[in-house]
Amino acid sequence: MGLAFTACLTGPALAVSAAGRRKAQVIGATITVGAVGFAVNFIAMAWHPAAPLRYPSPFHYYTPGDALAHGTLTWGSFAVLLAVGAAGLGVAVPLLLRRDLAP
Repeated sequence: MGLAFTACLTGPALAVSAAGRRKAQVIGATITVGAVGFAVNFIAMAWHPAAPLRYPSPFHYYTPGDALAHGTLTWGSFAVLLAVGAAGLGVAVPLLLRRDLAP
C-alpha cells in the first residue's frame, strides 16, 4: 500500500514538474495534494454531509491498517492509487519528451 500511495503522489508531482518551470510549483502541488487530501478525508469522515468528498482523497484509499488486520491487500484501493500515479506519469512523459532541457 505504501508503494501505491507513493505512486499516487509522485505521478501528479511529476506531471506538474514536467509542465512547470520552478521547483516551488512542484513542492506546492505535492503539499497541496497531500494536505488538502488529508483534510478533506478527515472532514468527510467526521461530518456526514461531506461524506461523498472522501472519494477524491488519496487518504481514503490508503488503508495499510486493513492489510495488517485482515492479512490481505484491498486490491480496489491499491488499483485506484496506482491508476492515479500512472495517469500522472502518462501526462508527464509527453511533456518531458517535448521539453528542451538545454540552458
